[in-house]
Amino acid sequence: MPNMTDYLKWRGDITFSQNPFNDVDNIVLSYLAYTDFGNIVPGPGINDRISLADAYDKFFSAYSREEIMSRKSSVKVAPFLMDDMVHANRYKDIYLTGYVDEVVVEEDSQFSVTTFILPDNTYYVAFRGTDSTIVGWKEDLNMGYLYQTLGQKKAMEYLNSNFSDIDCPLRVGGHSKGGNFAVYASAFCDYKIQDKIVNVYTNDGPGFREDITLMSGYNRILPKIRSIVPENSIVGMLLLNSFEHKIVKSSNYGIQQHDAMSWQILGGDFITCENLSERSIMIDEAVSNWIIGLNDEERKIFIDSLFQPLSDANIDTVDDLSEVSRSNLHRLREAFFGLSEEQHSALKGTAGKLLSSALDTLKSKK
Repeated sequence: MPNMTDYLKWRGDITFSQNPFNDVDNIVLSYLAYTDFGNIVPGPGINDRISLADAYDKFFSAYSREEIMSRKSSVKVAPFLMDDMVHANRYKDIYLTGYVDEVVVEEDSQFSVTTFILPDNTYYVAFRGTDSTIVGWKEDLNMGYLYQTLGQKKAMEYLNSNFSDIDCPLRVGGHSKGGNFAVYASAFCDYKIQDKIVNVYTNDGPGFREDITLMSGYNRILPKIRSIVPENSIVGMLLLNSFEHKIVKSSNYGIQQHDAMSWQILGGDFITCENLSERSIMIDEAVSNWIIGLNDEERKIFIDSLFQPLSDANIDTVDDLSEVSRSNLHRLREAFFGLSEEQHSALKGTAGKLLSSALDTLKSKK
């Protein structure tokens, strides 16, 4: 099925002056932001920049294609988008700047961002979604009880520190958690920056606590938000939001539809469908009722108890988890049984509430 790589081949010859920035351009840049541009793209400020062609040459001088393909990450192919982009009239004159990539284990924070300067004299700020770090996945869940995660705060500060004196139009976006960061940063940045924002893109990004959706900054940016989710969206249905979704077809199934490379494209736009799948709606309802049934302290204890054994067993990434050795399995088992009685109770009780919520949802659909 055609995806964003096909779009680059089909539409790469059409400049932004001929056809303005669109939803597919947004996902191309959001996906490219998963590339490790460390020591290649300048940052964290946006005064210095590098051309896409130079970034491409430096990246593939530093990393072999075989090495990239050997990684377990679901977004490992992101750098390969540049193969077509550097030859496409639409993208070849793009500049990259403002690169940040930080993981703060003590604060449960994984944060990365790349800013693209487009030939139409606009900026696209792309916040990276969850990477392979366990810290990144824990931060996703922390959004359920924290008013503000460190990553969300950094996203807001990034806009405030870099775009106060920029007069060009600004677009902000991201995939998965990056979409959440994009909305949060745009909602709570300075109003003078918010006024420069043309659109905010959240590509299958999770929502927010209810109190966030009631705040003035959130509602002020709301008309500019474009939410794009796959038909079987799960991540994009988590927590709350107040915007309509553009629902797109995917060549994958279930949770694998979260991978934006599977989203189907025809010509210059996504192939859409009218409604979310029944499965997505049921999961959303079950998880939402489950979360509503927990207070903030219960959510925190559950999440900490879930991730502490991984930390104690020195499992830092999803790759570590998939390739865990016999000795690490033993350490993980010991770490789990070493949890306190309160933590064991939290895991069992909260998991039980999720099961109960799921069963109630199934009964209501009969």
